[in-house]
Amino acid sequence: MKENSCDIIMPVWNEPDVTRECVDSIVEHTRYPYRLVIIDNASDAPTKEYLLSLNGRADVKAEIIRNEENLGFVKAVNQGIRFSDAPYICIMNNDTVATEGWLETMVAAMEGHKDVGLINPTSNTFSHDPDAGETIDQYAAKLRRFTNKVQELHCCRFFCTVIKREVLEKLGPLDEIYHLGYFDDTDYCKRAQGLGYRTARAKGAYVYHKENTSFKKLRDNSALFKANEKIFLERWGRHVRVGYFLDKIRSKEKINEVAVEAARSGHQIFLFIKKGLEWPVGLDHYDIVRVDVNPHLFGIVSIYKILKRKKKKGIEVLLTDSPLFGAVLNLTRFLHGSDVFVNVRKEALMDRLKERSKIF
Repeated sequence: MKENSCDIIMPVWNEPDVTRECVDSIVEHTRYPYRLVIIDNASDAPTKEYLLSLNGRADVKAEIIRNEENLGFVKAVNQGIRFSDAPYICIMNNDTVATEGWLETMVAAMEGHKDVGLINPTSNTFSHDPDAGETIDQYAAKLRRFTNKVQELHCCRFFCTVIKREVLEKLGPLDEIYHLGYFDDTDYCKRAQGLGYRTARAKGAYVYHKENTSFKKLRDNSALFKANEKIFLERWGRHVRVGYFLDKIRSKEKINEVAVEAARSGHQIFLFIKKGLEWPVGLDHYDIVRVDVNPHLFGIVSIYKILKRKKKKGIEVLLTDSPLFGAVLNLTRFLHGSDVFVNVRKEALMDRLKERSKIF
Protein backbone atom coordinates (compact mmCIF):
# COMPACT_ATOMS: atom_id res chain seq x y z
CA MET A 1 0.00 0.00 0.00
CA LYS A 2 1.37 3.41 -0.95
CA GLU A 3 1.42 6.19 1.63
CA ASN A 4 -0.37 9.46 0.93
CA SER A 5 -2.28 8.41 -2.16
CA CYS A 6 -5.85 8.03 -3.34
CA ASP A 7 -7.41 5.79 -5.96
CA ILE A 8 -10.22 7.62 -7.76
CA ILE A 9 -12.77 4.97 -8.75
CA MET A 10 -14.92 6.17 -11.62
CA PRO A 11 -17.62 4.03 -13.26
CA VAL A 12 -18.26 5.16 -16.84
CA TRP A 13 -21.07 4.33 -19.22
CA ASN A 14 -20.84 6.38 -22.41
CA GLU A 15 -21.04 10.20 -22.19
CA PRO A 16 -17.55 10.79 -23.67
CA ASP A 17 -17.72 14.60 -23.53
CA VAL A 18 -18.88 14.61 -19.92
CA THR A 19 -16.21 12.06 -18.98
CA ARG A 20 -13.49 14.04 -20.76
CA GLU A 21 -14.42 17.23 -18.89
CA CYS A 22 -14.33 15.36 -15.58
CA VAL A 23 -10.94 13.75 -16.26
CA ASP A 24 -9.45 17.02 -17.49
CA SER A 25 -10.64 18.82 -14.36
CA ILE A 26 -9.01 16.16 -12.17
CA VAL A 27 -5.72 16.39 -14.08
CA GLU A 28 -5.72 20.19 -13.89
CA HIS A 29 -6.76 20.67 -10.29
CA THR A 30 -5.41 17.72 -8.27
CA ARG A 31 -2.16 18.07 -6.32
CA TYR A 32 -2.62 15.09 -4.00
CA PRO A 33 -1.06 11.83 -5.34
CA TYR A 34 -3.77 9.87 -7.14
CA ARG A 35 -4.51 7.16 -9.68
CA LEU A 36 -7.62 6.99 -11.85
CA VAL A 37 -9.30 3.59 -11.74
CA ILE A 38 -11.93 3.79 -14.45
CA ILE A 39 -14.51 1.02 -14.78
CA ASP A 40 -15.84 1.07 -18.35
CA ASN A 41 -19.32 -0.43 -18.15
CA ALA A 42 -19.52 -1.56 -21.80
CA SER A 43 -19.46 1.94 -23.27
CA ASP A 44 -19.89 2.44 -27.01
CA ALA A 45 -16.90 2.98 -29.29
CA PRO A 46 -16.39 6.76 -28.81
CA THR A 47 -16.13 6.48 -25.02
CA LYS A 48 -14.17 3.23 -25.15
CA GLU A 49 -11.59 4.78 -27.50
CA TYR A 50 -11.29 7.91 -25.37
CA LEU A 51 -10.69 5.90 -22.22
CA LEU A 52 -8.06 3.75 -23.90
CA SER A 53 -6.32 6.92 -25.10
CA LEU A 54 -5.68 7.89 -21.47
CA ASN A 55 -3.06 5.14 -21.30
CA GLY A 56 -0.92 7.10 -23.73
CA ARG A 57 -1.00 10.39 -21.83
CA ALA A 58 1.99 11.31 -19.71
CA ASP A 59 -0.11 13.57 -17.44
CA VAL A 60 -2.60 10.85 -16.46
CA LYS A 61 -1.97 7.76 -14.39
CA ALA A 62 -4.95 5.58 -15.19
CA GLU A 63 -6.06 1.97 -15.02
CA ILE A 64 -8.96 1.06 -17.33
CA ILE A 65 -11.07 -1.97 -16.41
CA ARG A 66 -13.39 -2.90 -19.27
CA ASN A 67 -16.69 -4.74 -18.80
CA GLU A 68 -18.38 -6.21 -21.86
CA GLU A 69 -21.79 -5.62 -20.29
CA ASN A 70 -23.11 -2.82 -18.11
CA LEU A 71 -22.89 -4.20 -14.58
CA GLY A 72 -24.33 -1.05 -13.00
CA PHE A 73 -22.84 1.51 -10.65
CA VAL A 74 -22.58 -0.61 -7.50
CA LYS A 75 -20.79 -3.60 -9.04
CA ALA A 76 -18.48 -1.30 -10.98
CA VAL A 77 -17.49 0.54 -7.80
CA ASN A 78 -16.85 -2.78 -6.08
CA GLN A 79 -14.56 -3.80 -8.94
CA GLY A 80 -12.58 -0.65 -8.29
CA ILE A 81 -12.52 -1.24 -4.54
CA ARG A 82 -11.13 -4.74 -5.03
CA PHE A 83 -8.47 -3.38 -7.40
CA SER A 84 -7.46 -0.48 -5.15
CA ASP A 85 -4.61 -0.60 -2.65
CA ALA A 86 -4.36 3.09 -1.67
CA PRO A 87 -4.97 4.39 1.87
CA TYR A 88 -7.86 6.45 0.52
CA ILE A 89 -10.34 5.80 -2.26
CA CYS A 90 -12.60 8.35 -3.90
CA ILE A 91 -15.81 7.13 -5.51
CA MET A 92 -16.44 9.70 -8.23
CA ASN A 93 -19.11 10.05 -10.89
CA ASN A 94 -18.00 10.96 -14.39
CA ASP A 95 -20.58 13.79 -14.44
CA THR A 96 -18.59 15.88 -11.95
CA VAL A 97 -16.14 18.75 -12.37
CA ALA A 98 -13.30 19.14 -9.85
CA THR A 99 -11.86 22.49 -8.78
CA GLU A 100 -8.48 23.51 -7.43
CA GLY A 101 -7.41 21.68 -4.29
CA TRP A 102 -10.52 19.52 -4.07
CA LEU A 103 -8.90 16.19 -3.18
CA GLU A 104 -6.13 17.36 -0.86
CA THR A 105 -8.65 19.51 1.01
CA MET A 106 -10.96 16.52 1.54
CA VAL A 107 -8.11 14.28 2.73
CA ALA A 108 -6.74 17.01 5.03
CA ALA A 109 -10.20 17.46 6.56
CA MET A 110 -10.37 13.73 7.29
CA GLU A 111 -6.90 13.71 8.81
CA GLY A 112 -7.87 16.66 10.99
CA HIS A 113 -11.08 14.94 12.15
CA LYS A 114 -10.09 11.38 12.97
CA ASP A 115 -13.64 10.14 13.56
CA VAL A 116 -14.70 11.06 10.00
CA GLY A 117 -14.60 7.92 7.87
CA LEU A 118 -16.32 9.21 4.72
CA ILE A 119 -16.39 12.74 3.36
CA ASN A 120 -18.05 14.69 0.55
CA PRO A 121 -16.89 17.96 -0.96
CA THR A 122 -19.08 21.02 -0.92
CA SER A 123 -21.25 20.93 -4.05
CA ASN A 124 -24.36 22.15 -5.78
CA THR A 125 -25.76 18.78 -4.66
CA PHE A 126 -25.88 20.40 -1.19
CA SER A 127 -27.37 23.62 -2.62
CA HIS A 128 -24.03 25.43 -2.86
CA ASP A 129 -24.25 27.07 -6.28
CA PRO A 130 -22.12 29.80 -7.85
CA ASP A 131 -23.74 33.21 -8.08
CA ALA A 132 -25.03 34.46 -11.43
CA GLY A 133 -22.09 35.12 -13.73
CA GLU A 134 -19.65 33.37 -11.41
CA THR A 135 -17.62 30.35 -12.53
CA ILE A 136 -17.33 27.24 -10.38
CA ASP A 137 -13.61 27.98 -9.97
CA GLN A 138 -14.35 31.48 -8.68
CA TYR A 139 -16.93 30.10 -6.29
CA ALA A 140 -14.52 27.39 -5.11
CA ALA A 141 -11.84 30.00 -4.39
CA LYS A 142 -14.17 31.74 -1.93
CA LEU A 143 -14.54 28.50 0.04
CA ARG A 144 -10.83 28.04 0.73
CA ARG A 145 -11.15 30.06 3.92
CA PHE A 146 -13.06 27.05 5.29
CA THR A 147 -10.20 24.60 4.72
CA ASN A 148 -10.08 21.94 7.48
CA LYS A 149 -13.63 22.78 8.58
CA VAL A 150 -16.33 20.14 8.23
CA GLN A 151 -20.08 19.87 8.51
CA GLU A 152 -21.51 16.53 9.60
CA LEU A 153 -23.98 14.81 7.27
CA HIS A 154 -26.51 12.08 7.98
CA CYS A 155 -24.88 10.33 4.99
CA CYS A 156 -22.44 10.99 2.17
CA ARG A 157 -23.60 10.90 -1.42
CA PHE A 158 -21.41 8.87 -3.68
CA PHE A 159 -21.16 11.36 -6.56
CA CYS A 160 -17.78 12.19 -4.98
CA THR A 161 -16.84 10.60 -1.66
CA VAL A 162 -13.46 9.91 -0.10
CA ILE A 163 -13.34 6.83 2.15
CA LYS A 164 -10.57 5.75 4.50
CA ARG A 165 -8.98 2.38 3.87
CA GLU A 166 -9.72 1.29 7.44
CA VAL A 167 -13.45 1.75 6.79
CA LEU A 168 -13.24 -0.40 3.67
CA GLU A 169 -11.34 -3.09 5.53
CA LYS A 170 -14.03 -3.26 8.22
CA LEU A 171 -17.10 -2.95 6.00
CA GLY A 172 -15.97 -4.46 2.73
CA PRO A 173 -17.58 -3.45 -0.59
CA LEU A 174 -20.94 -1.84 -1.27
CA ASP A 175 -24.00 -4.05 -0.92
CA GLU A 176 -24.86 -5.28 -4.42
CA ILE A 177 -28.49 -5.81 -3.45
CA TYR A 178 -28.87 -2.17 -4.58
CA HIS A 179 -27.90 -3.28 -8.10
CA LEU A 180 -27.55 -0.31 -10.48
CA GLY A 181 -27.60 2.28 -7.71
CA TYR A 182 -29.74 4.45 -5.35
CA PHE A 183 -29.49 4.07 -1.56
CA ASP A 184 -26.23 2.09 -1.80
CA ASP A 185 -24.40 5.15 -0.45
CA THR A 186 -26.84 5.81 2.39
CA ASP A 187 -26.75 2.16 3.40
CA TYR A 188 -22.94 2.13 3.44
CA CYS A 189 -22.84 5.27 5.57
CA LYS A 190 -25.31 3.84 8.08
CA ARG A 191 -23.10 0.78 8.42
CA ALA A 192 -20.02 2.96 8.93
CA GLN A 193 -21.81 5.04 11.55
CA GLY A 194 -22.64 1.82 13.37
CA LEU A 195 -18.89 1.34 13.79
CA GLY A 196 -18.44 4.83 15.22
CA TYR A 197 -17.40 6.72 12.09
CA ARG A 198 -18.84 10.11 11.18
CA THR A 199 -19.87 11.22 7.70
CA ALA A 200 -19.18 14.81 6.73
CA ARG A 201 -18.72 17.53 4.12
CA ALA A 202 -15.37 19.28 3.64
CA LYS A 203 -16.37 22.93 3.60
CA GLY A 204 -13.25 24.09 1.76
CA ALA A 205 -13.45 21.63 -1.16
CA TYR A 206 -15.75 22.11 -4.14
CA VAL A 207 -16.88 19.67 -6.85
CA TYR A 208 -19.68 20.50 -9.26
CA HIS A 209 -22.14 17.70 -10.07
CA LYS A 210 -24.18 17.45 -13.29
CA GLU A 211 -26.65 15.30 -11.43
CA ASN A 212 -28.01 11.97 -12.74
CA THR A 213 -26.46 12.13 -16.21
CA SER A 214 -26.40 8.33 -16.53
CA PHE A 215 -29.51 7.49 -14.49
CA LYS A 216 -31.66 9.75 -16.68
CA LYS A 217 -31.10 7.30 -19.52
CA LEU A 218 -32.60 4.36 -17.66
CA ARG A 219 -36.20 3.65 -18.55
CA ASP A 220 -36.92 2.00 -15.19
CA ASN A 221 -35.40 4.85 -13.21
CA SER A 222 -38.46 5.38 -11.00
CA ALA A 223 -39.01 1.67 -10.45
CA LEU A 224 -35.35 1.21 -9.52
CA PHE A 225 -35.52 4.06 -7.01
CA LYS A 226 -38.67 2.72 -5.35
CA ALA A 227 -37.35 -0.84 -5.16
CA ASN A 228 -34.10 0.25 -3.53
CA GLU A 229 -35.87 2.68 -1.23
CA LYS A 230 -38.03 -0.19 0.04
CA ILE A 231 -34.92 -2.28 0.81
CA PHE A 232 -33.28 0.60 2.63
CA LEU A 233 -36.31 1.61 4.69
CA GLU A 234 -36.98 -1.94 5.79
CA ARG A 235 -33.39 -2.13 7.05
CA TRP A 236 -32.94 1.28 8.59
CA GLY A 237 -36.31 2.99 8.86
CA ARG A 238 -37.10 6.48 7.64
CA HIS A 239 -36.00 9.83 8.93
CA VAL A 240 -38.43 11.87 11.02
CA ARG A 241 -38.71 15.67 11.03
CA VAL A 242 -38.65 17.27 14.46
CA GLY A 243 -39.49 20.84 15.49
CA TYR A 244 -37.94 22.19 18.71
CA PHE A 245 -39.45 25.51 19.80
CA LEU A 246 -37.24 27.79 21.89
CA ASP A 247 -38.75 30.98 23.26
CA LYS A 248 -35.79 31.13 25.64
CA ILE A 249 -32.69 29.04 26.35
CA ARG A 250 -33.55 27.15 29.53
CA SER A 251 -30.82 24.51 29.27
CA LYS A 252 -28.22 24.90 26.55
CA GLU A 253 -26.73 21.52 27.42
CA LYS A 254 -30.06 19.71 27.02
CA ILE A 255 -30.94 21.43 23.75
CA ASN A 256 -27.53 20.55 22.34
CA GLU A 257 -27.82 16.90 23.40
CA VAL A 258 -31.30 16.51 21.92
CA ALA A 259 -30.41 18.17 18.62
CA VAL A 260 -27.14 16.26 18.16
CA GLU A 261 -28.63 12.88 19.10
CA ALA A 262 -31.60 13.34 16.76
CA ALA A 263 -29.46 14.45 13.80
CA ARG A 264 -26.84 11.74 14.27
CA SER A 265 -29.63 9.17 14.40
CA GLY A 266 -30.69 10.15 10.90
CA HIS A 267 -33.50 12.59 11.68
CA GLN A 268 -33.89 16.25 10.74
CA ILE A 269 -34.43 18.76 13.54
CA PHE A 270 -35.58 22.35 13.07
CA LEU A 271 -34.85 24.70 15.96
CA PHE A 272 -37.50 27.43 15.92
CA ILE A 273 -35.71 30.04 17.98
CA LYS A 274 -36.55 33.60 18.96
CA LYS A 275 -34.52 35.87 16.75
CA GLY A 276 -31.56 37.28 18.66
CA LEU A 277 -31.11 34.34 21.03
CA GLU A 278 -27.69 32.70 21.20
CA TRP A 279 -27.43 29.50 19.15
CA PRO A 280 -27.34 26.65 21.69
CA VAL A 281 -25.94 23.83 19.52
CA GLY A 282 -22.21 23.19 19.31
CA LEU A 283 -22.25 20.79 16.34
CA ASP A 284 -22.36 21.94 12.73
CA HIS A 285 -24.70 19.36 11.20
CA TYR A 286 -26.57 19.53 7.90
CA ASP A 287 -29.79 18.30 9.53
CA ILE A 288 -29.79 20.73 12.47
CA VAL A 289 -31.58 23.72 10.98
CA ARG A 290 -32.09 27.13 12.55
CA VAL A 291 -35.42 28.88 11.92
CA ASP A 292 -35.54 32.43 13.34
CA VAL A 293 -38.92 33.54 14.68
CA ASN A 294 -40.16 37.06 15.43
CA PRO A 295 -39.62 37.47 19.22
CA HIS A 296 -42.80 39.50 19.69
CA LEU A 297 -45.12 37.03 17.95
CA PHE A 298 -43.33 33.79 18.76
CA GLY A 299 -46.43 31.65 19.38
CA ILE A 300 -48.47 32.83 16.39
CA VAL A 301 -45.56 32.75 13.95
CA SER A 302 -44.45 29.33 15.18
CA ILE A 303 -47.89 27.81 14.63
CA TYR A 304 -48.00 29.41 11.19
CA LYS A 305 -44.61 27.90 10.30
CA ILE A 306 -45.70 24.46 11.49
CA LEU A 307 -48.82 24.56 9.31
CA LYS A 308 -46.88 25.96 6.34
CA ARG A 309 -44.34 23.13 6.52
CA LYS A 310 -47.14 20.58 6.91
CA LYS A 311 -48.24 21.39 3.34
CA LYS A 312 -44.77 20.45 2.08
CA LYS A 313 -42.98 17.88 4.21
CA GLY A 314 -44.61 17.92 7.61
CA ILE A 315 -42.94 18.09 10.99
CA GLU A 316 -44.11 15.00 12.83
CA VAL A 317 -42.76 15.61 16.34
CA LEU A 318 -42.92 18.93 18.20
CA LEU A 319 -40.79 19.73 21.24
CA THR A 320 -40.78 22.62 23.68
CA ASP A 321 -39.44 23.28 27.16
CA SER A 322 -42.20 25.81 27.81
CA PRO A 323 -45.31 24.41 29.58
CA LEU A 324 -47.36 27.35 28.26
CA PHE A 325 -46.35 26.88 24.64
CA GLY A 326 -46.72 23.12 25.07
CA ALA A 327 -50.36 23.70 26.03
CA VAL A 328 -50.83 25.78 22.88
CA LEU A 329 -49.31 23.02 20.73
CA ASN A 330 -51.59 20.43 22.31
CA LEU A 331 -54.69 22.63 21.85
CA THR A 332 -53.86 23.09 18.15
CA ARG A 333 -53.03 19.45 17.50
CA PHE A 334 -56.22 19.05 15.47
CA LEU A 335 -54.59 21.45 12.98
CA HIS A 336 -51.03 20.10 12.80
CA GLY A 337 -51.55 16.44 13.79
CA SER A 338 -48.05 16.08 15.27
CA ASP A 339 -46.84 14.45 18.48
CA VAL A 340 -46.15 17.02 21.21
CA PHE A 341 -43.55 16.64 23.96
CA VAL A 342 -42.99 19.15 26.74
CA ASN A 343 -39.62 19.16 28.48
CA VAL A 344 -38.94 15.67 27.17
CA ARG A 345 -35.89 13.63 28.16
CA LYS A 346 -33.50 12.78 25.35
CA GLU A 347 -33.93 9.03 25.92
CA ALA A 348 -37.74 9.23 25.72
CA LEU A 349 -37.55 11.30 22.56
CA MET A 350 -35.17 8.87 20.86
CA ASP A 351 -37.46 5.96 21.74
CA ARG A 352 -40.36 7.79 20.11
CA LEU A 353 -38.35 8.66 17.00
CA LYS A 354 -37.27 5.05 16.69
CA GLU A 355 -40.91 3.96 16.74
CA ARG A 356 -41.91 6.69 14.29
CA SER A 357 -39.17 5.68 11.85
CA LYS A 358 -40.32 2.08 11.54
CA ILE A 359 -41.89 0.95 8.27
CA PHE A 360 -44.83 -1.39 8.86
